[in-house]
Amino acid sequence: MRIQPVADEFAHLDEFEELIGPARTRRMHECARLLRERLDGGVLWHVNSTAAGGGVAEMLHTLVPLYRSLGVRAGWMVVGGDEEFFTVTKRLGAGLYGSPGDGGPLGARERAAYLRALAGNAEPARALVGPRDVLVLHDHQTAGLAELLHDAVSATYWRCHVGVDEPNAAADRAWGFLSPLLDRARGLVYSVRRHAPDDPRVAVIPPFLSPFSEKNRALTPEEARACLAHCGLGEARGTDSGPAGGGSAFEHPARVVADGLPQPGEPLLVQVSRWDLLKDMHGVLAAFAEHTDSGHLALVGPDPGGIPDDVEQKVWFDRCLAVREALPAAQRCRATLVCLSMADLAENAVLVNGIQRSADVVLQKSLAEGFGLTVTEAMWKSKPVVASAVGGIREQITHGHDGLLIPDATDLAGFGALMGAAVAAGPQLAPLGARAHERVLNDYLPDVDVVRTAALLGAG
Repeated sequence: MRIQPVADEFAHLDEFEELIGPARTRRMHECARLLRERLDGGVLWHVNSTAAGGGVAEMLHTLVPLYRSLGVRAGWMVVGGDEEFFTVTKRLGAGLYGSPGDGGPLGARERAAYLRALAGNAEPARALVGPRDVLVLHDHQTAGLAELLHDAVSATYWRCHVGVDEPNAAADRAWGFLSPLLDRARGLVYSVRRHAPDDPRVAVIPPFLSPFSEKNRALTPEEARACLAHCGLGEARGTDSGPAGGGSAFEHPARVVADGLPQPGEPLLVQVSRWDLLKDMHGVLAAFAEHTDSGHLALVGPDPGGIPDDVEQKVWFDRCLAVREALPAAQRCRATLVCLSMADLAENAVLVNGIQRSADVVLQKSLAEGFGLTVTEAMWKSKPVVASAVGGIREQITHGHDGLLIPDATDLAGFGALMGAAVAAGPQLAPLGARAHERVLNDYLPDVDVVRTAALLGAG
C-alpha cells in the first residue's frame, strides 16, 4: 500500500464554478461543508489498484484535488500485489462483466492468495489512517479491505464500477467470491442501479468526466490536426503543432496499420477502447466493412507492447489485424488501426482528445459495459455517438435524442446500418451532439460526485 501523490488543489476551480453556474457551485460548497463536519478532522480516503490508466485513476486525479480545494481532507492510496493476486482480480473483473475470462478457478486457494496480498496492504494502511477516517474502496481489487480495515476507521464503503445487465454463472461466481468480504462495508456504491444487488446499503454514484484534463480540454484546430497526423489519419501542415507548440510535441510514435490516409472530406468514424473481447473492436471492423459503403474507420487503443501484464490485449489486437488483413483491398484501405504509446499518459490523452474531436461519428460497440467513459468523453465534445445499449451506456444515451443505440450488441448488420445512417445524416446530427454535451454538463461532472458522496456518508 502506498499513498499516491496528487495536487493539493484543483487548478481549475474558478473555471469549473463558472462552467456549472452559481446554484450548483453553492450546492457543491454546502456539501463540502457537511462532509467536513461529518469527518470531524478525519480524511476521506479513496483506495484503488492503479495510479495511471483506466477510468478510476483518471477520476481520482481530479476528485482528490477538488475535495482538497473545497476544504475536505482527502487522500488516495494504491494497493499492490503479486502476480497471483492480479491473476485472481482479472478473473473477478471478467466475471463481474459476465465473462468467464481465462476460465480459471475462484476457489479456496485463490481466496487465500487474494486475502494474503490485501493483508500485506492492510498493515501499512493502518499506520496511515485514523478512527475518524472514511475509506472508499474501488472495485474488486480492494473489496477484501472492508473486512481487514473496518475497525481502524469510521466507515468503509465499496464502490463497484463494473457490472452485467443479465447475471449469469460467471457473474454469480465472482459475486459469490466478493460478497462475504463486504459484510463490514457500510455502503455499496454502483455506477448503474441495474448492476447492483438487492441490498439496502446500495447507492448510485455515476463516474464523471474531468472537463479540463488533457483528454477533454478544448484543442485548437492546429493541435487536433497534429494529433491526426501523428496517428496516420491526416497530413500535418507547416503551422500545426502538438500540445506544447513549436512543431510536433509528440515524442512517442504511434503504431499505425493503414493502407493510406482518409480521403479529403471522407467522414471519420472512431472507436477508442482497449483491445479487449468485451469492447469488440474486431466486431466494429467487420460491421463497418460488411455493411457500410462510405467513411473511414479508425480503431484506436493502447499499444499492447506497452502493457506487459495484460497479454489478452495483444490477443485481441492480433484478432483485429487478422480481420483487417482478410478484407478486400477496397475495404481494407478504409480501415486504420492505431496503437498509442502508454509511455507518456498526458501525451496519450491529448492524442485521444484530438482523434475524438476530429471524428464525425464516435462508436462504442461494447458487449458489456460498467459505465462508458469514452462515450461521456465523446458526448462532451458534442459528437454523435453510435453505441450498443448495454450497461451504463443505456443510462448515458437516450436513443434518437442525444445518441444512437443498437439494442443487440451482437447485431453486426444493425450496427453497420446505424453507422451508415449516422454518416449519411452528417451535419443533420449536430443538434443530437449539442444535446449530448448538455447531458454531460448536467449529470456527469465532478460536483455531482461531491453532492452524492455527502449523501452517502449521511452528511448531505
